[in-house]
Amino acid sequence: MPCEGLHDQPVPVSSNTAKRMLSPTTASSRTAQAIISKTPAAIKLLNKFTRTTLLTRGGRIGSGMGALIEALWGFYLNGELAKDPNSGCEMAWMYGHEYDDFACVLKNADWHPDTQAGELLRVEVKSMVASADEPKPHFDRLQSELDGNELLAVFLWDWFEVPSTRHRVAPEIADHFIGTALPIARLRDVLHEVRGGSFVAPGTCPAGCSPDGCTHVGEPLNSKGTRERQTGPKQATGNGVSRPAANFGGLLRMLGTRNQEARDALRNVAATDATVKRFVDFMARNFQQVRRALA
Repeated sequence: MPCEGLHDQPVPVSSNTAKRMLSPTTASSRTAQAIISKTPAAIKLLNKFTRTTLLTRGGRIGSGMGALIEALWGFYLNGELAKDPNSGCEMAWMYGHEYDDFACVLKNADWHPDTQAGELLRVEVKSMVASADEPKPHFDRLQSELDGNELLAVFLWDWFEVPSTRHRVAPEIADHFIGTALPIARLRDVLHEVRGGSFVAPGTCPAGCSPDGCTHVGEPLNSKGTRERQTGPKQATGNGVSRPAANFGGLLRMLGTRNQEARDALRNVAATDATVKRFVDFMARNFQQVRRALA
């Protein structure tokens, strides 16, 4: 499956994305499909490595192991891409304070992360510990900050006993989701509004911004009108608390359904979008509260 190629269908892009100088063509949906299809093989090799190298007694939650697993996926995926004679791309590990973890870039081409020149697409990677009381990863990018090919990868991992050893465990990926990020953001936003949340609209900003120059448009507010992100309007606070609520986009919490309307919304969106269905199925396989919402 080649990494380069034209889109089969036009893909909506944000204003920031429109400024990119990616390649002679726009980022191909086939690149995303190549990454998605090669991820199971990369995970298999990753788990083989951890079982032979990262053996330990105990196994600590909150150890930073999730970040290591995220990085290892990128390296092993690169190995799978390199095996493909038709592949014209490779994964680059982002540096600095970019939101995304990886960029898929053209092989042997100059790459400039600041302008995103030479890139085909970007990937944000999240890791969730299966045995944690509540997984903490957040997916809180606004829809306007995503383009149609940007990927979201979520790896569910835990410490598992290695049968060939005695009393030792190793971290392994037990399940995963990887797909385009924009449909997952749409699902998140639908459920946010069903729960009574809202998004800043032109002319209604709590900061009193001019409709034409408001930088807070699209920022989520919870049901009490409190900003959810650090970039939201500082005037949107509750009970004297200046910090954002920071509940928006919690990968498990964002699927919360407390009433029939929310459960219906979750089912309806999943029924009409294949990527959302794969994500919801992944979450339902691993979290009882999601299974209950779909029952």
